[in-house]
Amino acid sequence: MFVADNRLSTAKNYFYNELNASFTPSECKSMWYSVLLKFFGWSGSEILLKSEERLSESDLLRIRSVVKRLQGNEPFQHIMGSVYFADIELMIDSRALIPRPETEELVACIANLPIEFESILDLCTGSGCIALALKNIYHRARTIGIDDSIDAIHLARQNAASTGLDVDFQQANIFEWQPTELFDLLVSNPPYIPDNEAIGMASHVLNFEPHMALFVPDDDPMLFYRRIVQLALSNLKSEGYLALEIHENKAKETLELLDSKQFKKRDIIVDLQGKHRMILAQKS
Repeated sequence: MFVADNRLSTAKNYFYNELNASFTPSECKSMWYSVLLKFFGWSGSEILLKSEERLSESDLLRIRSVVKRLQGNEPFQHIMGSVYFADIELMIDSRALIPRPETEELVACIANLPIEFESILDLCTGSGCIALALKNIYHRARTIGIDDSIDAIHLARQNAASTGLDVDFQQANIFEWQPTELFDLLVSNPPYIPDNEAIGMASHVLNFEPHMALFVPDDDPMLFYRRIVQLALSNLKSEGYLALEIHENKAKETLELLDSKQFKKRDIIVDLQGKHRMILAQKS
């Protein structure tokens, strides 16, 4: 056996020792508690009280499997199979991007706007995290999520079913798709990373998350934003809002797509890391 005995405390030491070269102590602690909560249903206080609890061989092997997958750079969220985003639990796997904290910040910025949205369009919806989080806030809003990836749409629909939130997820290429209705809010976290930036990215992102949801051509990084602005001009109601997650180094370029005559408010918003991460605009 890979541990000296089958006590929980011994398994914990194995978990920390095997992962401390790649993760900080706080990350190891967070993952350890998440594993025990997910696999055994134990609360934090129960974990402390059960340090001498004896685990079955199958339980120990399950813990070792998590360690080996983490050592192979697989994202922890994929191993757990779910992630919490804006107070809802979503299934997540390689079909869509793992929802990021900065995207939660985008949802929070929208929620702070002085309007009760009745119709919402989420472009490049991926796992459906933004659309579902907003539907959870604006229960009466007709909410649509669009993505070119049928795999991502299948995942988003699974998340809609598991959360009980009624969002209409549709597979469509946004460069060809044209909605026939007007919306109070158009929101998007589209692909925005130039291909040449892939060199410096972590292997757990490059090897396990869909490239079509991450990257844009080096010679046309504004590709998706131009189309999204076109759709905002044609299908956003007067006084409606456009909310975008953006590349931290391309805030000015993105803002320049929003003509001041067509959008009366155009604000670049800094995230909690101090990066230019979002744009909120209101249509004239």
